[in-house]
Amino acid sequence: MNLNQIRLYDLFRKELHLPDNKAAAFVKAVGVVAEAESAGNNHLPATKEDIHVLKNDMQVLREDVHTLDLKIEQSKSDICKAIFLSGIIQFIAILSGTLAIVKLMR
Repeated sequence: MNLNQIRLYDLFRKELHLPDNKAAAFVKAVGVVAEAESAGNNHLPATKEDIHVLKNDMQVLREDVHTLDLKIEQSKSDICKAIFLSGIIQFIAILSGTLAIVKLMR
């Protein structure tokens, strides 16, 4: 039982003075009816307006995905540039350190 079913059970048992087994059966019956009603509401046919709205939403999603793809490609190129520059800086640092050690040894 979830929290709402427990609340209903307590309400039926305390306020309506039902026995435990009848309150539990009533809560189960209410749950079955609620599930049947919600399932019945999900099977409505789509209208032309609904389909038009869905097509517009799909177009917006496609544009968003395309924009994200472009941003990802741009960030990939930025990352490649950063890696390349850090590699050059590391190479210069290692080379200058090696030259400094060689100079101190002489």
